[in-house]
Amino acid sequence: MDDFLASITERLGIDSATAKGATAKVLAFVKSKLGDEQFSQLLSKIPGAADLVSDDGESSGGGGGGMFGGLAKMASSAIGGGAGDGVELAAALGGAGIGAEKAGPFLGSLMGFIKEKAGDSVIGQITEKIPALKDALG
Repeated sequence: MDDFLASITERLGIDSATAKGATAKVLAFVKSKLGDEQFSQLLSKIPGAADLVSDDGESSGGGGGGMFGGLAKMASSAIGGGAGDGVELAAALGGAGIGAEKAGPFLGSLMGFIKEKAGDSVIGQITEKIPALKDALG
């Protein structure tokens, strides 16, 4: 994970704490959609990822905190499907300090990193459960 975090901080011009927080929130969101067994397989292929998720205070949810996070979850439920997941991911990233202009590049980089480390089958499992992340792969 350290190599991803170092590269994303440089590429997007964000600080280390923001990169860690955003990555933890996205991984927590993925966990909420994949389930424990599939998520454990993902973690086993990416050294350091488990530490990020366990350090995240919202590891069971993934959305942004506070009123905005609650509104995003309500909007996600109302919209449903991939679009709803996109709203929740945007809220999670926003809550971690990643603005809308950097959300796409951040997700694309993270998904590319996961694909490199965990392979196509894991990416397939993720995008099957979270179709909004298919676009992040390019």
